[in-house]
Amino acid sequence: MFPVGFQTIDGRMSPLPAHSTSQGTSMPPPFRCVVFSVAGQALALPVEAVRRFLPLPRLDRLPTAPLPVEGVFRYQGELVPVLRMDVLLDLVPFDSVAGAPAPGLYSPLLLVTWQGRPAALLADQVHGDTLVEPAERTPSDPALSFNGCAAGAFPDRVTGRGGSVTLLQPDRLLNEAEGRLLDAFRASAERRLAQWQAPAEANDEADGEASAGNGTA
Repeated sequence: MFPVGFQTIDGRMSPLPAHSTSQGTSMPPPFRCVVFSVAGQALALPVEAVRRFLPLPRLDRLPTAPLPVEGVFRYQGELVPVLRMDVLLDLVPFDSVAGAPAPGLYSPLLLVTWQGRPAALLADQVHGDTLVEPAERTPSDPALSFNGCAAGAFPDRVTGRGGSVTLLQPDRLLNEAEGRLLDAFRASAERRLAQWQAPAEANDEADGEASAGNGTA
């Protein structure tokens, strides 16, 4: 399901590093990208933007979730919202999102860091990584802005479909207002789930004490 070795990729969500231009005639070094598909589109992120690939876990779906949030799960003690890339990139009609089927069991997640907190991007398929020479990078198709996230394109050598791959700018996936709404939702979700976890933990402790008492009677 995932390319070999991708589980060890670790980094922070950040824009592509600037390359030195001190030598006017020297070419900047090639850069490596992760290629994946969403709604039939071949897309890519810089490898340093992707911390890890995860299989889709069981998600808690909250009624207060914004439309782009498929659900939440806990990873290493933190609440992680799962963001639908097809919605973020404006690849599906707005009125079709609510009735869309749930993601499949093998839908991959791209774990990233957004403003210091983890978030997961829901993709249809991860194809692998590729090294892109600066000379191969071209402007993205003006007709496909991907909600303003497109930062360029390069030849598709990974998916087997030919054509080009659109490179996404990681820090454009959410605008400032969307980032604030996501933070507010995360805080609300943490409070809501905590209300359910506390009684459950208390019941588990009570059951354990009752079992111990029965054993000593």
